Amino acid sequence: RIISGKMRLDVQRVELEKTIAAAVEVVHLAAEAKGVRIEVVIDPLAGPVSGDPSRVQQMIWNLLSNAVKFTPRGGKVQVTVERVNSHIEISVSDTGQGIDPAFLPYAFDRFTQAEQPRRDHHHGLGLGLAIVKHLAEMHGGSVRVKSGGPGKGSTFTITLPLVQ
Repeated sequence: RIISGKMRLDVQRVELEKTIAAAVEVVHLAAEAKGVRIEVVIDPLAGPVSGDPSRVQQMIWNLLSNAVKFTPRGGKVQVTVERVNSHIEISVSDTGQGIDPAFLPYAFDRFTQAEQPRRDHHHGLGLGLAIVKHLAEMHGGSVRVKSGGPGKGSTFTITLPLVQ
């Protein structure tokens, strides 16, 4: 539905604290099983965004799920929400395996995944990040990624407009 343009957003005021808590709740058992700590830091000046609460939660859940999947036992995942001018930035950072700089430009392409070492191979269709990108753009926002390279973790940041 996303690709064909048939998805509709139920746009309303989204309180990020509740939305993030719900997304964390979904991945918390997987994180606990791996010994991965999840930390949430929300800027008190952040304020709500305009969007579809379930789709905003889906974006956050997707990034959190990937962060937990690619972070080794004992690692940490952090969700940060901060106000930057007229928008909100939601960042999901991890202490995981990182991303090769050569792959960064392709991270949000459909059916694309970075090569993983054989012992650490994770399966999937390579659609999750493409969906996050499309949903962020449908909300009038964007998503970006940065990583120091293999073994240095990664940070995915969703930018969404503030409620006017």
